[in-house]
Amino acid sequence: MTTDLSGRASRRAILTAAAGGAAALAVSGLAKPFPAAAAAVNMQTESTNATSLPTGVSNSTADSGALFGTADSGYGVRGVSTDISAPATHTDNVGLLGVAGDPTVLDGFPKGPAGVYGWSPASPDVNLFGTGVWGDSEEYGVFGSGAIGVDGWGDIGVLAEGKDPSSLALVVSGRAEFTRSGRSTISSGSAAKTVSLAGCTTSTLVFAVLASNRSGRYVRAVVPTTGSFKIYLNTSVTKSTYVVWIAFTNPSNNGG
Repeated sequence: MTTDLSGRASRRAILTAAAGGAAALAVSGLAKPFPAAAAAVNMQTESTNATSLPTGVSNSTADSGALFGTADSGYGVRGVSTDISAPATHTDNVGLLGVAGDPTVLDGFPKGPAGVYGWSPASPDVNLFGTGVWGDSEEYGVFGSGAIGVDGWGDIGVLAEGKDPSSLALVVSGRAEFTRSGRSTISSGSAAKTVSLAGCTTSTLVFAVLASNRSGRYVRAVVPTTGSFKIYLNTSVTKSTYVVWIAFTNPSNNGG
């Protein structure tokens, strides 16, 4: 069964369009001082302080926090966005927004619905990297649950690294689906099959085996080229024959 990613593709199209023009958007929102409320009052503890404009805390001391919350049990800080009825027009439907750097680049950028949205530019230090959300723990750094537990999207969708040569970079428990794999048919009387594959190059690593029992026949070679690859058998088959294949990017030159 093929995973349906059509909904995610639509979301990604929105994000791509928004990201392209994000830096050029007019300065607004968090960048501008909010107008003074008509009747500003002191905040009261142990009560809900109703306001019609945002309330902020500013701290100009370097390496010092602006706001903190501590609880013996329960949550330290809670952020809620209650109205998610029109996410296409209400683009800031996030419970908690975390930004490193200039927040104005996100003006008008669709950020929700999301419980937490984090954004960071690239790090100016070559030894560090910008991270929208960073999770750290002695056990699970980040845990995702749902119809899709974790969705990675980018030039590299998911980067898995082991901390040392003896560590596992990736563990898959259960079925795995690879979109760059498939089953093709070699027709009776033929000894080769060309398979189209978008993004394939001469450096792509393609592996193929017979999926039909044909005595004395085997895959002799698989030769990739631009946009396709060709599977060669040692000799022609007398019956229609299945062959299954999977393609990987060549790690030595990042090709295909």
